[in-house]
Amino acid sequence: MLYKKKFFSKQRLADCNAGFTLIETLIAISILMIAVLSIIQLFPLGLKASLQAKNVTVATNLAQAKLEEIISDNYDDLTVGTTTEPSLSAIDSDFSNFTRVTVINYVNGDLVIVGQDFGLKKVEVFVGWSDSFSEKNSTTSLTTLINDF
Repeated sequence: MLYKKKFFSKQRLADCNAGFTLIETLIAISILMIAVLSIIQLFPLGLKASLQAKNVTVATNLAQAKLEEIISDNYDDLTVGTTTEPSLSAIDSDFSNFTRVTVINYVNGDLVIVGQDFGLKKVEVFVGWSDSFSEKNSTTSLTTLINDF
């Protein structure tokens, strides 16, 4: 019985009903705002990474499409040299900020570029684009070999 009286004393009840002070509330709101602002700053970074990944995927697909087109041609129809497509908007208007450069060279058995035909051609396709967020140019490339056998 003595324990119950001490637990329900007026002083103990007054301590339990004490609320937050204005300073405690302001500190809690400040900590919450710092946490929220830190998380909000991650959203543009995530958007930038997502757009960069999309551009890399599109560029890789554009390079692969060109390689497939070249592979489907006969070996003798492949002209050695460099072909530049300054804009790929003719394919689709979404690709207007992409450029594509195709380089075809004769190579020997050691894959060294040579001036004469040994029955092996190296095809490199470079696709470039300008990144709207970082305002820098990026490039991706694919390479394959085509033989005359």
